Amino acid sequence: MIDQSEPILVLLSLVEGMPLPPPAARRGRPDVYADRLILKGLVVMLVRRVWQAHGLLAILSEPTPQMARIRAHLTDQRGRFPSRRTWERRLERLAGVLPLLIALLGAWLLRRLAPWPHGGRAVAIDSTCLRARGGVWHKKHREVGEVPHTSIDTEAAWTKSGWHGWVYGWKLHVVVTVSDRVWLPLAANLTPANVADNEQATRLLTDLPDVIATLK
Repeated sequence: MIDQSEPILVLLSLVEGMPLPPPAARRGRPDVYADRLILKGLVVMLVRRVWQAHGLLAILSEPTPQMARIRAHLTDQRGRFPSRRTWERRLERLAGVLPLLIALLGAWLLRRLAPWPHGGRAVAIDSTCLRARGGVWHKKHREVGEVPHTSIDTEAAWTKSGWHGWVYGWKLHVVVTVSDRVWLPLAANLTPANVADNEQATRLLTDLPDVIATLK
């Protein structure tokens, strides 16, 4: 039985049941911890708004009943818990498959929740700008290939937002269901901030689950 008063535990329960892609073939020693356990840790980080492994470990060390239940989700069957370095390494690897995981979660929730009970189907696509961490790469330096500070993310780009003004960073494009019952994420992609929504819309809409194929 899930305690509905604790949304984070509900989310962890959803991650426990969702389908995941098979682990990618890798050289070297096999992973000690399953991808699903690492994904649960990422969910905790997103809900609690912490962005580094040591922040996650600090949260999990809180001596509260809720954290005891969350720690149980992040402990394997042999009672082992990932170290800080393991979290850092596995979260970095997980970043490359996040769009696929979002699509899998969306398709699974569509089947479980049926957000369009009367047959009408609609989705919406939008984006939000995310500022790059560290410094910004000004045009005069970009043009000559000069990176004045090591904190600058050279893969990010400039864009002008009507709400935030000029932003150096990234753009998150997301497709969600449009329903009076629940809004579910169906597809997502992260691009440099200067990539327009219409450049991503075709690919994201093409990759939607078959249940809404009539919208293509």
